[in-house]
Amino acid sequence: MNEIFKKFSDKYNKNKDPKKIPIQDIEKLEREFQIILPQDYKSFLINYGCLHTPDILDLIVDNDLALNDVQEFWGIENIIYDKKNEWSAQIKPDLIPFALDCMGSLFGFLTSDLKEKKETVPVYFFDHDFDTVEKKSESFSNWINEFNKL
Repeated sequence: MNEIFKKFSDKYNKNKDPKKIPIQDIEKLEREFQIILPQDYKSFLINYGCLHTPDILDLIVDNDLALNDVQEFWGIENIIYDKKNEWSAQIKPDLIPFALDCMGSLFGFLTSDLKEKKETVPVYFFDHDFDTVEKKSESFSNWINEFNKL
């Protein structure tokens, strides 16, 4: 799993000093919303943190791929703020956002998937233009690995 994340970070991250997320901050988010984040996502946050990945969009456009780009991975304070005040506060399915694309749409996990400790859970995409939520991958690790294949 960490090999997948390392490859992704090495290949795409443009944040010169990405903020790695301490376990205490992750636990704060879990307490705040009474959830348990998946282990693979926690590992990503702790080891790689808030990555900025703008080059993914170019690869998707240049190769005419049917993928949503991911551009920015959020820190815990961004997640909490958005969940209480912004896009994800307005989404009908209860989404915990963790990243966004170049147009401001969100990637996240459904809180219904975060009720017990799991290695991974599906990743969903909230398209704010169409007000839709769509499953993008069965797991966070697989979702990241799809970008590694570009």
